[in-house]
Amino acid sequence: MKYLLSIYRWIVALAVFVEIAALVLLGMYFCRPQQILVLIRPLCRALLKLISVRVKVTGLDKFDHTRPYLIISNHESILDAFICPGYIPMFFVVLELNDHFSWPVWGYMTKKWGNIPVAKGNLKEAIKSLDKAQARLENGTSILIFPEGERTVTGEMKRFRKGAFHLAQSARADILPIAVNGLYRAKTRGDWLVRSMKVYFNFGEPLLYRDYQDWDIEDLRIWCEKRVRSLKILP
Repeated sequence: MKYLLSIYRWIVALAVFVEIAALVLLGMYFCRPQQILVLIRPLCRALLKLISVRVKVTGLDKFDHTRPYLIISNHESILDAFICPGYIPMFFVVLELNDHFSWPVWGYMTKKWGNIPVAKGNLKEAIKSLDKAQARLENGTSILIFPEGERTVTGEMKRFRKGAFHLAQSARADILPIAVNGLYRAKTRGDWLVRSMKVYFNFGEPLLYRDYQDWDIEDLRIWCEKRVRSLKILP
């Protein structure tokens, strides 16, 4: 039965994804991404609901929804690509591995959206990507980064990498921490099954630049990693 349910969930998810892709690919000719997001957000929520992922959101009252942030989150599942636009209440772009930009359909969508490619293991190119992200932050666009660099398969967070925090210091960005808890069980990397699951999407209070401007990069990295870990604790 679990195999049949997974097949059904994949079919449903693909059908909704086609709608999302059509909105992005066609809508970008007439509208800005910020306008298209208004239509995409309910579709992302519907996709998760239709595959039996029930999302509980906490902490929306802890931050100003009209300000730009450097958004820091753990990375649990490929479904992060739907839970984040579905429930983060502001427009944002993602610092994303450049390999993703060559994927069929998704690569073109993510490029049109304005996501920023970052090369893994290439310091010179990574610095260029951080410079682009800094410019977007300074122009008032929120940036989402997964500092672990890859998805978990156990639910345990990996050590955060420093690139995001160099960006935070350079752009003088306020940092918004988010934790996802349970999504990796719904769709685990390396496993094609899609499972029914209750997932928590927890926002923390932002860390303002004025409060960390004198910290060194390692102290900032440690604080953010500990903060996201604490947000993963179920309410």
